[in-house]
Amino acid sequence: MSSGNEAKPPISESPLSPLEQLQLMVPGFRGGYKVKDLIRQDDFLVRKTAASMLEEALNFIQRAEEEVARNNPFDPLIQQYETVLSDLRSLIAEVWGGSPTGDAGMHDRFKVFPENLEKLVEYDLRLVDTAKAILDSAKARANPQVIDSMIRDARTYVIERQKLLIPERLSGKW
Repeated sequence: MSSGNEAKPPISESPLSPLEQLQLMVPGFRGGYKVKDLIRQDDFLVRKTAASMLEEALNFIQRAEEEVARNNPFDPLIQQYETVLSDLRSLIAEVWGGSPTGDAGMHDRFKVFPENLEKLVEYDLRLVDTAKAILDSAKARANPQVIDSMIRDARTYVIERQKLLIPERLSGKW
């Protein structure tokens, strides 16, 4: 029986902090959420890394679906693949959606509050970790329903990280 006082399980078994793990997984990531000029750059790098993995997974899933269709065009697995492909395309669009564009007004639109920095890094790491797990599962031709479950998890991380980047005037903290 749980006493409710146990520590949360770590994001991964690595002895590295979430920020250090993210720096290893996302080429060019500097943890610049602490520095105004790097917010946009780090946000873009996280999105690019996750989206690249998801797009590669999409290609593997499309090939798996094509193979199933060639062998049996009436296989019910095809519909499951179609659902996963649709959800994956939506997730990729969500990962890219909301990314800041242009320099003008950047700091007015996207601000990371110090109390949210650790959460943002955790959501970034979870997003990239989940995108990698989706890619690995797609390569291994995992059950489409398992992949779809991971897509839903990744979508949650996208939404939650985006909430941390909302404009200050909309967050009620000004």
